[in-house]
Amino acid sequence: MIKPLLFMPSPRDIPAVKKLWHEIPYDKFIVKYKQEKQAYALGKEFFLKNTDYTHLIICPDDLEVTPEAVEQLISDVKQFGYETISGYCNLDEVSKDTYAIQPMGRDFSKDKPHTTKESWYSKDNLPEDDIIQVGHTGFACQLISRKLFEKLSWIGSSSMGAGNFDWQFSKNCFDLSIPIMVDTRVKLWHRRKEQYDRVNKYKHGEGFPDGYSFLLK
Repeated sequence: MIKPLLFMPSPRDIPAVKKLWHEIPYDKFIVKYKQEKQAYALGKEFFLKNTDYTHLIICPDDLEVTPEAVEQLISDVKQFGYETISGYCNLDEVSKDTYAIQPMGRDFSKDKPHTTKESWYSKDNLPEDDIIQVGHTGFACQLISRKLFEKLSWIGSSSMGAGNFDWQFSKNCFDLSIPIMVDTRVKLWHRRKEQYDRVNKYKHGEGFPDGYSFLLK
């Protein structure tokens, strides 16, 4: 049996994204207006404490996560037993045909290696297979088993302060020899530039109240 918990660290209030939260028939742990390090720490604490959840699904607050996407990823895990799998999304609204996933072979020898658009998959070079193994994924509805989660450092990238948890996750998987899988049938829309000014304030602890968290059934 798979019982997922969706985790949503959320400094923004994007209507198109929040609307979909209410359509997904699983519990959602939502952390509002907390700095990234604090939000991820709260998500970790809640998931580890509530052991009836078998998987954590990370859903960024600028990503339109659909009920169909969640069900497809759960189906993949039931069928193939992946420790982690996600969908994929556009890099941003301008680069809609460049995707926030990178091929195998990414360099994890440095704390936060430089990346360019040329290193991302795109509409022109995305493999045709339904499920592919990748080197890095930007948390596009990232499903993670409890077994794997308990092995993660969950510290982000030290060279970038407390952020880049997706990069740190990929590095952990690389070090643990855990394949990162992507279902190419699960394509999601990324509203990266919408309310982006709020992200900058969020990362520096500016302009927000103390924040709060809640469980949405």
